[in-house]
Amino acid sequence: MNDLPLQIITIGIDPEIHTGPVTVAWHGLTIGLGFLAGGLVAGRYVQEMKLETDRLYVIGILAIGGGIVGSRVFYVIEHGGPILGTLGFTFAGGLILAGLLVAAYVRRASLSGIYLDAVALALPLGVAVGRIGDVINGEHFGPQSNFFLAVRNSHPDALTPDMNLAYQNGGLYEVLLGLLIFSLVWPLRHRFRHTGSIAWLVLAAYATGRFFEFFVRSDSPSLALGLDNAQWTSVVLLVVAIVGWWVTVGRKLRSG
Repeated sequence: MNDLPLQIITIGIDPEIHTGPVTVAWHGLTIGLGFLAGGLVAGRYVQEMKLETDRLYVIGILAIGGGIVGSRVFYVIEHGGPILGTLGFTFAGGLILAGLLVAAYVRRASLSGIYLDAVALALPLGVAVGRIGDVINGEHFGPQSNFFLAVRNSHPDALTPDMNLAYQNGGLYEVLLGLLIFSLVWPLRHRFRHTGSIAWLVLAAYATGRFFEFFVRSDSPSLALGLDNAQWTSVVLLVVAIVGWWVTVGRKLRSG
């Protein structure tokens, strides 16, 4: 432990908050705060675009439900185990199912595609806040490392294998990725002239970022050609984003 360089991030926080008879997991708390932060962002954008914010309540319920169910189902497909479990969730599965449910609702209710852009704007900040709990818990760790962004979770209840060592931390990279995407897209939100552009851009950015992120994570099974499940999922999502953008936006730009 004494040989670790000074730039290593050390976190000694208990993964659970104990207040008398009540125990709250940081993971659940930050996910809840992430949904709240994302909801505020989406509401702000919808108000700016002069649309009804009431529709966001249904969209939020679909996003939360789809996120939980989709991430659990995707995890079970990857790793096996019972569907009804409390441990093991895969972000990509939640993103896919939540996106499909929200898109289906927007289409069925004949709403503006701006609502999809609002959800896309909310996603990066919501994920960044939600993943803070993963960093505290030591979840989604990769190989042992002395890299300046490596994290040592020194609390004995953390999920890393050895509290005296630092590891690549996938949760931290998710926080940084979300903050980076949000900081780039939010200031430019009114410069996108065509509805749907923001949604496809955020999806493409996440797919690209997570593809490279999983070179330093160890929680997705290997699939083919030296890539794991998460990376192949990112490739598919990137293709979907490019094709989706072309079909809904690109052809309009070319014809215009």
